[in-house]
Amino acid sequence: MKKLDGMGRLLSGILAAAIGIIGFIQYGGEALASDIPMNRPIEVRVNGGKLLLESPAIIHHGRVMVPFRDILTAVGAQVRWSQSEQMAIVSNGQHTTSYIVGKNRMIKDGKPMTMDVPPILREGRVYIPLRYSAEGLGGQVVWDNSAKEARIYPLLTPKEAEAAVSEIAKQAVTYLRDREFGKLAELAHPDGITFSPYAYVDRKKDITLSKQQLREGFQSDTLYRWGEYDGSGKPIFMNVEDYYKKFIYTQDFATAPWVGYNQSKSEGNTINNASSQYKGAVFVEYHFDGFHPDYAGMDWESLRFVFQLAGNSWVISGIIHDQWTI
Repeated sequence: MKKLDGMGRLLSGILAAAIGIIGFIQYGGEALASDIPMNRPIEVRVNGGKLLLESPAIIHHGRVMVPFRDILTAVGAQVRWSQSEQMAIVSNGQHTTSYIVGKNRMIKDGKPMTMDVPPILREGRVYIPLRYSAEGLGGQVVWDNSAKEARIYPLLTPKEAEAAVSEIAKQAVTYLRDREFGKLAELAHPDGITFSPYAYVDRKKDITLSKQQLREGFQSDTLYRWGEYDGSGKPIFMNVEDYYKKFIYTQDFATAPWVGYNQSKSEGNTINNASSQYKGAVFVEYHFDGFHPDYAGMDWESLRFVFQLAGNSWVISGIIHDQWTI
């Protein structure tokens, strides 16, 4: 499980990744930096998940520039680099866009588009205007000036996501509450549902239950290795019923006071990388801020559903449990 090395690294990573900006024009506009308070950090989120960049964002010609590979990897895109042409080509399965260092023109799905500021090469890394990091793959960027936060939505904005999946999400969390795994199986992706005990998703290691395995539910005594316990690193060997009690329905999430669509209130020290693991996904988070006043909110818990399109229907691809870890 990928984690941050304590709160110090978490805060320093955010500061290093962030350069404050004052103005942002939405509705297809650009991230504009007029005054630059260097001590005022911003955060970058992808579908609600906080992003820690390996290289800091920079201001270039009044525009916020972000490290190309960091951003595009976070949204699940594949990146190819041609050293001879100084060209980066990115694809997410639906759109393919190429950018050339020093050139204002990018090619999206074979059609040229003009950027206000071209990509630049700095200290061996390609930087791209924040806006085009999302638009090049069909997404959107929203700037929250009060929070000093850039929010990238690779597919749907929160309102669009809510309109698309709110009803199936309500069904899903109700079926989990009532332990109706047969009905949950009918909402599952044809390849099944992947279960992650913590925020960090590893599709190669996390257990995926097929529709038939889901239908068996608590009737199955099969022990699965669901991952490793946070802290000790010991393997999590459990049957479905025990895993459900420990890492799925740990609270009455059907009555959670906060529900987010491509948004997240989870603020732990485990990396939320779900957007990079589930391409073209919508995320629905059921969240409790905390339960015991002595813990000052550190006993928060979340349950996150991952929805992807199968044909014309939204189906469940993943279920992620999230909580503060040490």
